[in-house]
Amino acid sequence: MMNRWLMACTAGAVLCASFAFADNRKSTELQLVDSSQLQLVMPKRMMKVRWENGRIVPVTPWIELGDFAPAGPCNDPNEVLVFDHAGVDPATGNLGNEVCIPGDRFFFGPTYHNPYYANDIKNLVSSQYNGAAASSLTHSWFWNPNLTNPASGSQRCIILIFTVEEFDADCGQDVHDVFDGRPFIDGVALDYGTLNAGGWFSPVCLSAIGGIQLPATPADDEDPGTEVLGGWVTIYAQAFDPNTGAVTLASGAQPFLWHNMLSTNNAGDSTSTQWDDDNPTDGNHTAPTECYDYTFNLSQFGCPNPSLLGGMMAFWVAPSCTPSGGDVDGNGCVDDADLLAVLFAFGSSGGPEDVNCDGVVDDADLLEVLFNFGTGC
Repeated sequence: MMNRWLMACTAGAVLCASFAFADNRKSTELQLVDSSQLQLVMPKRMMKVRWENGRIVPVTPWIELGDFAPAGPCNDPNEVLVFDHAGVDPATGNLGNEVCIPGDRFFFGPTYHNPYYANDIKNLVSSQYNGAAASSLTHSWFWNPNLTNPASGSQRCIILIFTVEEFDADCGQDVHDVFDGRPFIDGVALDYGTLNAGGWFSPVCLSAIGGIQLPATPADDEDPGTEVLGGWVTIYAQAFDPNTGAVTLASGAQPFLWHNMLSTNNAGDSTSTQWDDDNPTDGNHTAPTECYDYTFNLSQFGCPNPSLLGGMMAFWVAPSCTPSGGDVDGNGCVDDADLLAVLFAFGSSGGPEDVNCDGVVDDADLLEVLFNFGTGC
């Protein structure tokens, strides 16, 4: 069970109260939040972590980021937004001004408590990024150290984000069976120091830890519960001990909600399923009572109906290959030398001759050279 490494809430019964929801739908009122009021925060340090044999173990030591940490996605013009479940500006990683409800996101109110949730990645923007390393991410959450007085208080904030290779989007089995049976690929621990109560968003460059691997296994429609590529898991904590892997859940936290169908970027996709640790908050996800259908009617806000919401998360990938337009040798001129290079490398995997970056040197690369022949000469 997951609570082998998640410590139970320790801040008192009021902070660990369970919430009863009928028919896998939230009875708490869905509320709008003006994203212009969300505060930008960058992690003070990060650590690469991994799930191994039922516990969280460090892959790197804490890496201090300081004032020189990149602001937003890594400063790489070739980074590609491969999954947008947050409504971000692809160029900056900041929250964008979307077409549905300009500037707004959703949550379940300041007294709701969901410090541990899991959502799925149905697919990325292109299958060529399956299994690639996410070079950047952006996420957003509501931080509430004092549930009895949501406007007050502060608390140490450590957020752990993992990717999973498979995900039960049907709520048909205990999510622990899925996670324990198919280990986490990669994860990152982000230490934000002490945060005051309120809404936060954070674009994070993961280059300091070499990125975290995105799911690689394609969907299997014949295997119930694995109709999606994979997913991600987010844990909001007030303490994390790398020596033991123990996590102390935050006194009050929840993700802000969005979905890529409301985004002009349309990067990747997910289903309406989300697992929440809220019934009760105990460091576990229990089927089916903590598996929810996040389908909502937001037509009153001018949004598509139905709208599928979920925790806010976006991933970028810095491709190892950059399309060259046929200029294999990079001299600025597409000529005979480039044509010959593609012909000699025909059938190989990758390399500069793969001018369209699809992983193989084939007819498409040859045509790319021919169509651009003479350019820049």
